[in-house]
Amino acid sequence: MSEQLIVRRVIGAPATSVFTALANPEVQSSIDGSDMLQGAVDPQPLTAVGEKFAMAMYQPAIGEYVMENTVFVFEQDRRIGWIPNREGIEPRGTRWSWELDVLSEDRTALTQVYDWSGVTDPEFRKVAGFPRVKEEQIVGTMRRLADHLGVALED
Repeated sequence: MSEQLIVRRVIGAPATSVFTALANPEVQSSIDGSDMLQGAVDPQPLTAVGEKFAMAMYQPAIGEYVMENTVFVFEQDRRIGWIPNREGIEPRGTRWSWELDVLSEDRTALTQVYDWSGVTDPEFRKVAGFPRVKEEQIVGTMRRLADHLGVALED
């Protein structure tokens, strides 16, 4: 079984607009299709590799907690991604990233890669039940992003 979930859709917006939204932690919580993100602790837009931002989270089985994220890739209007870790715990090996490919002036191929191949702790793998976020939830995020931008998402 693959240890990545890759979801690709076309959004009717320029890559610049899409990237600006994705690089803003405040927008992330409003478009989250998993309904785990509750809000940005650090509402500043992301601008570079190595930056950190925190998100207030909630899951019924865990309750409220804070997820700290470190940007591992940042290519303006092309790629952005972060490594999450629960506050006070070392990263466990998951990565989230977005890739944007310009199709035309107002259409962008949007790909989200959810990668848990770096998770080495067998107990955490068992408890987490990867993938923790399903394809439908990622598509939900993409739909909410399109709504946020006032554009269409192509299936």
